[in-house]
Amino acid sequence: MPPQPITGDKLWDEILKAIVYTMPKQIFSLIKEIYQKEYPPDTSIRFLSTEHSTWQDSPQSSPSSNLMDISLLIADSDFYHIECQMKHDNIMAIRMISYDMHYAIEHCMSQDSSSGEIIIRFPHSVVLYPDQNSNLPNKLQCRIIFQDESEHIYQVPTIRIQSYSLDEIRKKRLYLFIPYLLLRLKPRIKSRKHPFSQKELTTLVDEIIVILQDALTNGYLTGQECSDYINLFLHASEHIFYHYPNYHKEVQRMTKPLIILPSMQIAELEARIAEKDSQLSASRITLAQKDSEIAALRAKLAALTTK
Repeated sequence: MPPQPITGDKLWDEILKAIVYTMPKQIFSLIKEIYQKEYPPDTSIRFLSTEHSTWQDSPQSSPSSNLMDISLLIADSDFYHIECQMKHDNIMAIRMISYDMHYAIEHCMSQDSSSGEIIIRFPHSVVLYPDQNSNLPNKLQCRIIFQDESEHIYQVPTIRIQSYSLDEIRKKRLYLFIPYLLLRLKPRIKSRKHPFSQKELTTLVDEIIVILQDALTNGYLTGQECSDYINLFLHASEHIFYHYPNYHKEVQRMTKPLIILPSMQIAELEARIAEKDSQLSASRITLAQKDSEIAALRAKLAALTTK
């Protein structure tokens, strides 16, 4: 059977996962924005399990599990937990405590060698809110009172994607926000008083294309990464404008030129040349065959660069 299409709010979680799993270095700009911590581009990233058993929560219940959105280990020392949440509810802080406690027990628990004391360190956590809502909090907070009456404030920062201007997204290289930007038009799709115009849609899409072209030109994104962002943007457009196909067709029309930018083709050909060179060098193919295949690729590259 073919895979079922992703519908509802789950789409926005899956877009985040698609970005992080296929372009993991994109997470560095988000971490810098939240924690003012910078990592070199070659810093290691390891994906950790996002599933934990609920058996310890309720041993008498049938076995089940909870799933987090994203859990990462960066630089072999820093643990991160990222959730994507469309709507705010009063128990989100409680859910995050539950997630982080299980995360800490599984990945961040240690023991003091001298005292034998167990240490549980919570990960760096954040909740992304992609949608536009004036009631979204700046942070999630919960007061925890222990049995000895000592108190601790559990606090998690939040990122409200729609509060960022396009210029901020460009300057801070927060490209992972791009697939969510059409959500800022969603409240006005059915509005009679303040409907958005075709011009507003084309202006927004055009500005997003400029951001991606700038990122490509300056080497912040590869051609393939630009293409991936456009494809995710089109998924978002198809979902948001499901009942308004003319709007989606306009987004498709405007983004098509970016997908086939010559610079993207050049970058992809250069990558293919390097890959082919590596593969052929390790194989038993004769030197003449190897040179012939690479020469053909270089000819295509030369034809594009001289246009």
